[in-house]
Amino acid sequence: MINSLVLQSMQLFFIPQIDQEIIDLPAEEARHAVQVLRKRVGDELDIVDGKGGWYRGLITEVTKRSCTVLLTQTRKETLRANYHLTMAVSPTKSNDRFEWFLEKATEIGVDTIIPLQCSRTERPRVRIDRYEKVLVAAMKQSLQAWLPELKELTPFEEVVQQFQENQATYIGWCNEEVKSPLIDNYQPSTNVLILIGPEGDFTEEEVQMARAKGCQPITLGPTRLRTETAALVATQSIALLNQLR
Repeated sequence: MINSLVLQSMQLFFIPQIDQEIIDLPAEEARHAVQVLRKRVGDELDIVDGKGGWYRGLITEVTKRSCTVLLTQTRKETLRANYHLTMAVSPTKSNDRFEWFLEKATEIGVDTIIPLQCSRTERPRVRIDRYEKVLVAAMKQSLQAWLPELKELTPFEEVVQQFQENQATYIGWCNEEVKSPLIDNYQPSTNVLILIGPEGDFTEEEVQMARAKGCQPITLGPTRLRTETAALVATQSIALLNQLR
């Protein structure tokens, strides 16, 4: 358990591959450490690898563009949580709104994010490199060691064909006939995939395709939610149900 004083002062750095005791920070992380935070030789850094690894190191060398660290402590988390959450979400027309979802879902806890290409998706192309930077920043800000896996923009049909037997699957559908809330159906500690559609909702054909593969239509509340809001409500619901189990 990290105490509150440490939490207030902790600044995480991200290195995706750590396989030796002496490491160089990536260029952007080095610039932030040296030029923004004014770190110097002898200062300590806290580092994560996005795969559950926590590291503490001592700065041994700095220049304007580089920072070399000697690792002194290592700790490994075996799992982020006892369930795996995959959110397949249609990118919104406003990129800012989708990036807001990526940031907040990472803070709450999500394992895999799939930008979902539906019949009514309004954003036909996405910047995966830009999205990955949002995820990294959110992981560090929320003091986590797990970076969500981000998939490429994936057609709806392809995601449905990849449903797994050991995974509960739900599709958020804005149809007045759907009366079954997510919170009344999900069993804690179960791996889960949730599909959230575009502002124009899923088509009838898409819903039927998902249902044919065992996916259950669910509602996320009595009001109509924007795509990014619905996706975040689903993410938080799964996290809370597992916390309260």
